[in-house]
Amino acid sequence: MRCNLLSLRNRLEAVLFVATEPATLEQLANATGEPVTSVKTALKELSAVLHDRGIIVREIAGGYRLTSNPDCRDDVERFLLPPKTYMSPASLETLAIVAYLQPVTRAEIESIRGVNADGVMGTLEQRRLVEELGRKDVVGRPILYGTTTEFLEAFGLRSLDELPPLPQDAPRRVNGQVIQFPRAENRESSANQIHESVEGHEDLVTAHADAKLESNVADELAKAMNGLA
Repeated sequence: MRCNLLSLRNRLEAVLFVATEPATLEQLANATGEPVTSVKTALKELSAVLHDRGIIVREIAGGYRLTSNPDCRDDVERFLLPPKTYMSPASLETLAIVAYLQPVTRAEIESIRGVNADGVMGTLEQRRLVEELGRKDVVGRPILYGTTTEFLEAFGLRSLDELPPLPQDAPRRVNGQVIQFPRAENRESSANQIHESVEGHEDLVTAHADAKLESNVADELAKAMNGLA
């Protein structure tokens, strides 16, 4: 039986406390038996009450969640993480490529980075930042990868639409070719160029362990991701 002594704000706080992933407005409305409009109002009240506390309400990954205050990040990380836990430049670079070009195959990642991606992709999967989305409908049916809800949470994004724009005309290297990858409306066309340059040739893409990256897609993507951290 619902306790009528509790305000909707407090009831939502309790639901968000036990939620294991961001809860949508519809889920919160179903849980409390209240209309969505009332839930939205109560969430704003709860957010205002908690805004300067150690725990706050964040709209993230398409829903709402109680999280630690970003101002307390250093303390939380010291408590939760083992010493020297960080994301290597190679991991950040690879994660950025997946985030901006998904769905993407390992061959496509390696064609851009110029190095083997097996180890880094394994690490990103273990950290639940990337996941398998399916298989590409080409010879060999390579696995397609994309980012996860955990990725959105880690970088404080409500959706992939909030990824920062890349620099205008950021250069892209694909199989030795430079492909321009401009902002916004032309980004999809440029991403298709990258996918098409590898499609049907996944088994022929060679990753060079000694490849050097200078002013290319991986660097630009990593810079954009660094801006989120």
